[in-house]
Amino acid sequence: MGNLLPDRHPNRDFFILDVSDAAPKDDMASMEHPVFSLSVKPDMRELEYSHDGKRLRVVPSGRGLATIMDKDILLYCISKLVHQLNAGEEITPWVELTAHEAMVATNWRTNRESYQRFEDALIRLRGTQLLTDIPTGKEVEISGFGLIDEWRIVRRDENGAEGPFGRMTQVRVKVSDWTFRAVKGMEVLTINPQYFRLRRPLERRIYELARKHVGDQKRSFRIGLDKLQKKVGSNSPEKKFKFFVKQIAQDGHIPDYDIEIDGSQVIFTTKRLGFSRGQTDMGFGLPDVPSPALLEKARRAAPGMDVYALYNEWKAFAQGQNEAPRSLDAAFLGFCKRRAKQNAEII
Repeated sequence: MGNLLPDRHPNRDFFILDVSDAAPKDDMASMEHPVFSLSVKPDMRELEYSHDGKRLRVVPSGRGLATIMDKDILLYCISKLVHQLNAGEEITPWVELTAHEAMVATNWRTNRESYQRFEDALIRLRGTQLLTDIPTGKEVEISGFGLIDEWRIVRRDENGAEGPFGRMTQVRVKVSDWTFRAVKGMEVLTINPQYFRLRRPLERRIYELARKHVGDQKRSFRIGLDKLQKKVGSNSPEKKFKFFVKQIAQDGHIPDYDIEIDGSQVIFTTKRLGFSRGQTDMGFGLPDVPSPALLEKARRAAPGMDVYALYNEWKAFAQGQNEAPRSLDAAFLGFCKRRAKQNAEII
């Protein structure tokens, strides 16, 4: 198993969406069901899935099925739309962005090959067709539709003139009605930014299912290996799939959740923070990024402030102490409230 992808943009540009009070979002329908291919090579299969009375058929274009890595672009579009909704703005299915900001927010490289990969991903997202009775926004789509409806790229040369061979300067993406209904109905969940550092497609799908079923509560979710394989959309032989899941459990890269295999069952539980009273600063084991639930509470405690920066500031302080606090959550949130009060007094 490989390690996590490197954090390619540790010093993100301030204007990029997820640096401030927004966090990456995922729609619950595609988290629950195997909409995206797990293949890293062109996947020309036609997929069919049914579970609990819900049916899904995914038909590839000539470029193959959209992959779970292609989904990064859609996740960024969903995140921008939710961010606008939370700010009280009117939204339409059209999302304006630059390829660079989407790549930085989703931990892509920003080299020439990545820009071509970005365009190829848009082609697959547009070309892959879904036929399903899985509802979003309490409505069922009765016709075939793409994962995105339309996309447009503006390219400019070094003189600023538009042309097909210039630099990609602006992108417009129209999400499908299926996705747009999910956003308007707030059928979305915050995901951990560390998701974009998961190297293997299967890890990403397993995280999505854990996030959907375990959530943020201190509880667990148990699922049979055969059912898990069906829901993630893996076509590996059963024994090989079990081997892959065991490796993922041992590596412990899945953000926020631990995985345990008990016979033919897989158990997901909220990850312990590795943080007990009496440990020294070397043993605190503080995560690089706190859970989505804690981040949401921090935003309420310190509205308008950069909660990632606050966490890093508090983490540096906490790891310099001789004892760990009784509660990580309470200590961090208390710090956020104090900093918010100090900020208000300065203003």
